[in-house]
Amino acid sequence: MIEIKDLHVNVGEFRIYVDELKVEDGDYLIIVGPTGAGKTILLETIAGFHVPSKGKILLHGKDITHLPPQKRGISMVYQDYMLFPHMTVRENIAYPLKVRGEKLEDVEEIARKLEIEHLLDRYPNTLSGGERQRVAIARAVIIKPRILLLDEPFSALDPGMRNSARKLVGDFIGEMEIDTIHVTHDFSDAWVLGNKLAVMRDGKIVRVGTVEDVFADPQDDFVAQFLGSTNILKGIVRERVGDLIAVEVDGHRIYTVDDAPIDKEVLVSVRPESIVISKELIHTSQRNEIDFEIEDISQEGHIVWLYLRSGELRMKAMLTPNAVESLGIRKGEHVYGSFKAAATKIVRRV
Repeated sequence: MIEIKDLHVNVGEFRIYVDELKVEDGDYLIIVGPTGAGKTILLETIAGFHVPSKGKILLHGKDITHLPPQKRGISMVYQDYMLFPHMTVRENIAYPLKVRGEKLEDVEEIARKLEIEHLLDRYPNTLSGGERQRVAIARAVIIKPRILLLDEPFSALDPGMRNSARKLVGDFIGEMEIDTIHVTHDFSDAWVLGNKLAVMRDGKIVRVGTVEDVFADPQDDFVAQFLGSTNILKGIVRERVGDLIAVEVDGHRIYTVDDAPIDKEVLVSVRPESIVISKELIHTSQRNEIDFEIEDISQEGHIVWLYLRSGELRMKAMLTPNAVESLGIRKGEHVYGSFKAAATKIVRRV
């Protein structure tokens, strides 16, 4: 377990401030954020490459804030892997053990688990991107670190290779039982690998929680927009209806389980995948039901986006190609969009 408390780090003119961050035993934490948010600097500070001006980093209860990197029991893999070009794969993996004066054990076993045992006598310049990545991870875990830090580990791979690489690396880290902090720009990493998700902005962590909770309940308009494709609606709280409140948005009443004062202006988030599309009005547990016109339809891989309009209200919904085909919907047609009050989140009280 690693715990960060009131951490202040200055790197040139850039500052990081992390009030609190905890990675429990067994966690795989994904950190996302725009370029320049400070994600890599945070990893490097945990690794010991930057000295905080204030705050603490605790590893299994021990204060490691001012320990040198080599005494922390933490390994880090950068996105460019940083393999030694004059060493074979075997020598690269074994290098940390050699530096420590330890027996050169487990190299073959780790190589086998990462499916690179046949590459042990080759040099890095003869390897593919995916192979170099696995060599770098093998080198990082050969010392059995207590925490593994990954900085964009799949960014150099072709899109077609990323899925298989995620599965192989994820299974390996799970088998090794290493707590992991993983910086990425690819949200698929969060869904496939992570159980926790943190969002950084301007050197601060603005949201952290389980992957499902952060996507479903961003709690912040920046987080909602950054995580992408969410509907952000501006409205005014008009009334309470039982346990719900009604927010007026462009002439529509939208219900949410979140709380806010009457007459308060708020921003509401509704995820596209939370909107159920039907050609006829159906009576379900969905509290919000709106008659939309389909302004446009676009397909991106295995996702189809519906761009919806009802008066001045505009939203987007996400379907699969099969769902669009079975519904038989076309641009210009009217459909009903339904979503639960529990899926409607207030992300800011203006």
